Amino acid sequence: MMIGHGSRNQFARLTDLKKALVKVSKGIEKGSCMLYFGDYPDKKKPDIGYAHKLLSDMRPDIHFLMIQIKEAESWGVPDFVRSVYWHDDYSKTGDCKWGGFSPSGNPCSNTAKWVLFHNKIKPINRIFMLGGGPIAKKEGMYARKIGIPLTKMNIQRRFLGDGKTRARKTSVRKTRKVKTHYK
Repeated sequence: MMIGHGSRNQFARLTDLKKALVKVSKGIEKGSCMLYFGDYPDKKKPDIGYAHKLLSDMRPDIHFLMIQIKEAESWGVPDFVRSVYWHDDYSKTGDCKWGGFSPSGNPCSNTAKWVLFHNKIKPINRIFMLGGGPIAKKEGMYARKIGIPLTKMNIQRRFLGDGKTRARKTSVRKTRKVKTHYK
């Protein structure tokens, strides 16, 4: 599984992302399954969705399974995805719509689905964390809590979490500290 910068952060430089993906690629067994959460792969706005697309180009042997909320079904499915699990187990509004954690600390939406996948279907061998905002940070800490190995790769973000304000090298560290509360 791979998590990281979303559309409001994005990756600052494609060369850094590609170097990280070469390392990720080497850490994945041939014919593995990779969980993907439907972030649109756009080279002009490179986020974790585009990282999945690049990885699929490098490694066509990987089976990409998309987990996404049913409401997004009309958005389509990227060509590199082989299977899709649509679900309607999500908050229709608020922070838990796409994934993350409820105020009480429980995984919700897409996050709850990858936790369920890990616990009931097939254990997740490793999570590659390519930067990321608050949700990715909390998911990384939760993964460690439930025993999933985590490989962190700090890749500079383009924006400060709003999709508009440019990040500087000195602003990369500002999103690293995240408070977590788990049940």
